[in-house]
Amino acid sequence: MNKFDESKLQPARLFPVTGIKGAIEQERRTASALLAVLQIVPELAFSLLKGIGAPKGQIETFIEPEFQVGRTRVRPDGYIVISRGKTTWRALVEVKTGKNELDLAQINNYLDLCRDFRIDALITISNQVLNGSGSHPTEGLDLRKLRSTKLEHISWLRVITDSIILTEHVGVEDNERDKILKELTRFLQSKDSGAAEFNDMGPGWATVREGVKIGSYRRPDEDVLDVTSRFESLIRYAAFTLSARLGVKAKELTPKLARSDYRKHLNATAQELIDQKTLKGQIEIPGAASKLNVVADLGSGALHCSFSIDAPQDSRNKTRINWILRQVKTAPANASLSWTYKRARNSEKPLPISGLITGDVEYELDNSREIASFTVDVVSKMGTKRSAGSGGFIDSVVELIEETYGNLLQTLKPWQAPAPKLSSKVKDIIPSHEEEQDDLSLSIRPESVE
Repeated sequence: MNKFDESKLQPARLFPVTGIKGAIEQERRTASALLAVLQIVPELAFSLLKGIGAPKGQIETFIEPEFQVGRTRVRPDGYIVISRGKTTWRALVEVKTGKNELDLAQINNYLDLCRDFRIDALITISNQVLNGSGSHPTEGLDLRKLRSTKLEHISWLRVITDSIILTEHVGVEDNERDKILKELTRFLQSKDSGAAEFNDMGPGWATVREGVKIGSYRRPDEDVLDVTSRFESLIRYAAFTLSARLGVKAKELTPKLARSDYRKHLNATAQELIDQKTLKGQIEIPGAASKLNVVADLGSGALHCSFSIDAPQDSRNKTRINWILRQVKTAPANASLSWTYKRARNSEKPLPISGLITGDVEYELDNSREIASFTVDVVSKMGTKRSAGSGGFIDSVVELIEETYGNLLQTLKPWQAPAPKLSSKVKDIIPSHEEEQDDLSLSIRPESVE
């Protein structure tokens, strides 16, 4: 008997991942797919390139352009041309997939090409996620080459995030362009494309985790510095995942020192990890009532995700506590609440929110002082594995951040003073019509005649 099961049919894909052989072919196919979509879907191109001065205009993209330099032929992975009126903006593109990292010598050579051929920018794309400095992930670049050329690094994670925001939240007006962008997103999210998520805390993770826990470090070595830098990249990765789900650009917050002198910042942060046994990060979400603070306590093996919010200023302390409890009814069992009085240096002891809501937890208030702010803290067990996945540190951090935001911060509204009310006791400020006429008649006098 002949059979045909339509339920088992494989849909035809615009960007198939089957048949990719080797890293070189993976890199070429993924680069070509992205460049083609940038030309077809200008919304994605503008989202990725607006930070380096690319204008909105007619986009053309090319794969593996060939440049003749003396007797040598140089072929970057891609070339972008954007035309608007009499203005033409150009950029070279260098792509890496999988675990391949950008090559310093190659980047310096491409920067020379940009200078010699008057190309505006060099764009590098890889799975390397930027750390707290926001600077290019390749160390040792000749900064003199950047005087006339802009260098921009874009992680594959950012490409995926911006694509999801456009298709799922912002919207692409043309249906065909929307379908193409969704196909690109599906392609990049496949492991065979080589566009991976942030998935590794580094080879020194286990050694650093245990060494910090038992206090065997006195000064940071290269492994401690690497773990500290990767944690900053992890916070950026978590911000990307939030952005994709929320449709807004969540971002990690770093000190000014990280951008002005990253090495100094990294050493100070790594020393703080040794002294306090904690890694710290912060994420800002547009429209949220507060920032999210993330702390990984390597000493205790606990993760903390918290936020603070100002208390109402027109009520008693008991009323202020009830105000915050009404807004955190969906708090998980591992969430606690603490408050800080005005002019106090430290917060009061944290108490479980579930017990405060049910009344099972008793507390005392110092009504001689006013509560100034509240802090909500959610605690979970820290994953220990260096890679992403079940039991991994990376997944445990991302999951706690999303749990804290989704169950608590997402619905929280900051206190706002009520609008002033009209007083019924104050009347007749504005004179009546007759009184106004009388006043006017008194002010009019006939001119004197000499």
